[in-house]
Amino acid sequence: MSRSVRIVLSVAISVVFLAVAVRKVDWAEAGVALTSAHYVYVLPMLVVSVWSLYIRAQRWRVLLRPVGTPAMRTLVAATNIGFMANMVLPLRMGEVIRPVLLSRKEKEPLGGILATIVLERIFDMFTILFLFGVVASTVSVSEAVRQWGYRLFGLAMVVGGLVGFIRWREAQALQLVEVVTRRLPDRVGYAIDQFFRGFIQALEILDSPRTFLQLLAWSLFLWLVIASTYGFGVLAFDLPVPLLVGSVAIMAVIAIAVSAPSAPGYIGAFQLGCTLSLAIFQVSESRAIAYSIVLHVTQFAATIGAGLYSLAGEGLTLRQLEQVSERHDTAA
Repeated sequence: MSRSVRIVLSVAISVVFLAVAVRKVDWAEAGVALTSAHYVYVLPMLVVSVWSLYIRAQRWRVLLRPVGTPAMRTLVAATNIGFMANMVLPLRMGEVIRPVLLSRKEKEPLGGILATIVLERIFDMFTILFLFGVVASTVSVSEAVRQWGYRLFGLAMVVGGLVGFIRWREAQALQLVEVVTRRLPDRVGYAIDQFFRGFIQALEILDSPRTFLQLLAWSLFLWLVIASTYGFGVLAFDLPVPLLVGSVAIMAVIAIAVSAPSAPGYIGAFQLGCTLSLAIFQVSESRAIAYSIVLHVTQFAATIGAGLYSLAGEGLTLRQLEQVSERHDTAA
């Protein structure tokens, strides 16, 4: 599928998501919610959003141990620029730009670094589902929320089990990949094979219980910090949402929603995640949309600000980032 077609599809998905999110919105009610919000909470939202990028860089450094030992300054710059690119470039190309920048700066192999991005996403998925499952199972919530908690907790266990199988049954996992790649064109099959081997190399991190626990601790810390951003939003709009379970539930649903293909900046997906998560707590679509606007703009501003700061520090331009994304997208 060509790059242009994928961009059109991602934008179309965003439009559909946004239409679903706003279909029952009373814009007068949303306006009242926006004018009566406590904007004093925007400052901690901004601070926490930038802080979460630094925490991501710290966790990434642990993930990269089997590959190399990059400087923390380089990791922070690549993380800030990569997440900014996700906000302004199509097809979530920041996930490619981030490892490419690190590989060029530190002269480390790109394949191994790309594999750590996949492993990072697996830890993210496991942690998000785990946190939502635990909170929904232990805190006083509706039966519907509790059942979703059980389901997501089960899914987290499946994800963890699959990663464990790949690591500790490496030979069988490689055989399965070979069966698949034989049926593909040589270029595609070779790329998948090299990526998977790099992924297995990155999984060597799991051989050290101490390192695995460090990664798990960093992941839990990261997503609890991110959840606090949504908690500040709950306080800003005086929403009838329990602060702990509400923050984690909103965080989990939005994280799942924005993982779907969408336009730059997760437009549409973010709004849908807000309305779906707040509907669990009987918050109207109108107030949820007002909430989403403030949270989205705040996170966008924090991410763009951090990215531009690092971009200037690295002597790069947005046009150069776009060229990197186009080149590696074409190569893929």
